[in-house]
Amino acid sequence: MGTVTRRSLLTAAGLSVAASALPAATPAPVSAAPAPLVERLVAAARDHRMPMPFAKGRFSGPGWEKLVAEGRAAHFFLIGEEHGVAEVPRLVSQLAAALKPAGYERLAIEVSPPIAEMLEAAAAGGYAGIERFMRANPPGVAFYAMREEARLLAELSAAGGYRLWGLDYEVMGDPLLVERLRGAAPAAARAAVEALRTAATDARARLLATRDFRHIFAFSGDPDLVRAVRRAWPTPDAASAWILDTLEETLEINKLWVGGQGWASNARRAAFLRSNLRRHWLAEKAAGRAPRALFKFGASHAARGRSATEVYDIGEFAPAIAELEGGRSFHLLVGAGVGAQQAVFDPATLGYVAAPADPSIGFGVAPLAALADPAVPTLIDLRPLRPILSARQAKTADPDLVRAIHGFDALLVLSGSTPSTGIALA
Repeated sequence: MGTVTRRSLLTAAGLSVAASALPAATPAPVSAAPAPLVERLVAAARDHRMPMPFAKGRFSGPGWEKLVAEGRAAHFFLIGEEHGVAEVPRLVSQLAAALKPAGYERLAIEVSPPIAEMLEAAAAGGYAGIERFMRANPPGVAFYAMREEARLLAELSAAGGYRLWGLDYEVMGDPLLVERLRGAAPAAARAAVEALRTAATDARARLLATRDFRHIFAFSGDPDLVRAVRRAWPTPDAASAWILDTLEETLEINKLWVGGQGWASNARRAAFLRSNLRRHWLAEKAAGRAPRALFKFGASHAARGRSATEVYDIGEFAPAIAELEGGRSFHLLVGAGVGAQQAVFDPATLGYVAAPADPSIGFGVAPLAALADPAVPTLIDLRPLRPILSARQAKTADPDLVRAIHGFDALLVLSGSTPSTGIALA
């Protein structure tokens, strides 16, 4: 006879008593099958939409008021954008002004730390200053060779109070970085710096002559050239050290990419972004500051948790810093309107051209974006959707959509959006 436990006896007795005390049960009615998961998510999202009209260059309405309130309550406000949408820099500029009284003083952007310093200096001359900077350094630096992006920096500079944090590697600004090294290098390092300069200059000349992106130094350069400078210059000043770090990491990150090691490249880039954010933050803390900051990055970088490229980016690191300061972060996913266009970089022309925007923004949100008013930008609060995505349910859902709902607090669909336009460099 099998072993009988005290628990099994009590359970059996209880069940038999309950059964004898009740009348015979009638069959329970068959309930309707639950709606498919995406339908339930869409239904929940429909109840949490807010219009955010955009007219005469400004946002308004319930959606705008919601974003300002969330920004005031947060320490960091991360905007994960679809690049090349003209209305996004307008949004950032307006948010920067609205949140300045709440203590926002920094804008983190998707360029390298040294190039961010140069952009800040150029922006002191207004939009014309940035335009001159880009024309002097064709084809300009990433993203900010678009008119709308340049105006954003000029407006922040004119308003005062905001400084730039560059967090990324450097794709197009290598000649500028090498020239800075050249001006600061000691005699012992000049030969190594000249070798680096020759390689970068030759690559830029081939790029401009052929319009073949494979000649971009960031993808074709040899990181050993930077290490040679380090060996000849073991104790550089802080600014030169950051330039050397930027150049070496850029070349190593892209060497992995060119070699077909996409995940390793993305992981190393994310680590560099986090490292640069840590570096900026420690400098602020050393100076007795803990400023609130806006972040303007491609959507994948700004997601909380694991990114769309399967790495842990600044969208995961920034919330931890905010929590250490007793605050929190707010993450906004921003995309073009349904059926709209965005500007993309064309290696053949080294300029920007219009192309169809991705309705999913790389995060599978097309079913939610379809809820937007086609004539008015629409904000959708994603947080009420999270309880629907239990661990069991999430296993059956589009993993990109799951990332979006848990990685961002709200989705802004910029209905009626337009593509950005490039600065004429000729």
